[in-house]
Amino acid sequence: MRVSLRLLRYFAAAAETGSTTAAARLLNVSQPSISVAIRELETLFEEALFSRDVGARMTLTRFGVRKLAEARHILGAATAFEVDKSGDAAAGEVQIGVFRTLAPVYLPVVLRLARERYPKLSVRFVEGDLAQLEDWLHGGQIELALTYDVGMPEDIERELLAELRPYGLLPAGSRLARRKGSLSLHELAQEPLILIDLPHSREFLMAPFWQFGLQPEVRYRATSLELARGMVANGLGAALLITQAPASSQITAVVEKPIREDTVRQPLVIARTARATRTRASELLAECVRAAVEEAKIRRA
Repeated sequence: MRVSLRLLRYFAAAAETGSTTAAARLLNVSQPSISVAIRELETLFEEALFSRDVGARMTLTRFGVRKLAEARHILGAATAFEVDKSGDAAAGEVQIGVFRTLAPVYLPVVLRLARERYPKLSVRFVEGDLAQLEDWLHGGQIELALTYDVGMPEDIERELLAELRPYGLLPAGSRLARRKGSLSLHELAQEPLILIDLPHSREFLMAPFWQFGLQPEVRYRATSLELARGMVANGLGAALLITQAPASSQITAVVEKPIREDTVRQPLVIARTARATRTRASELLAECVRAAVEEAKIRRA
């Protein structure tokens, strides 16, 4: 038996959706076709691609995770070959993951630049937290990620795009907001704190306070940048943030203040697994990511 693109597409769809029934709906084929394709591949490899718990979502085995990453690379290359019959290199499909709080700031710009520069490039994206992005990189669901470099393992390569400094976010009418100049962590720690409560993010945003022996009162916890900014705008507290607000959603009821102390900085990176194949499509999208970050730097200057 020879491995065909059809078999790989059926396998990838089952892995993405978690069931043969959902994969069949996605590809508009019969459910037995998906099941037969998976059995054929497992027979060829003489190893299971999925663990099969009765009534549960189909879960990739360790071997299946590795084969899915390989299948995605093959399918991506095939798509790039098929999309443009003239042989245009600026075509194909690429999957990118973006850290959830970064997505509103950078992703719309990345997509705009990709559409303007490479209209035949197909971009698929997912948003996730740091742990999810790491899993998706290792599993081959995404080829690259725009994220913060926080506790990543050594097998993930990072390209540094910027080092972002924390800033204080205050209600526009507050005493600290009206005062000129920068804001000290000691002053910010006296205000009720609205904390971004995501894995790794919460610890990183508290670290500057801990660095100077400060323990602010956390009044509210938010899981999105938009919610935190809205709370501050309504006078519910102040926040220490890293990610800037997108230009399209700046709130006049809040004031951003640079932090006076020299404290931790957050590396903004493009992340890929060391073993990932760098397709032409992924390189073109990475170029757009770099340009989007540069646009943000100019806007903030």
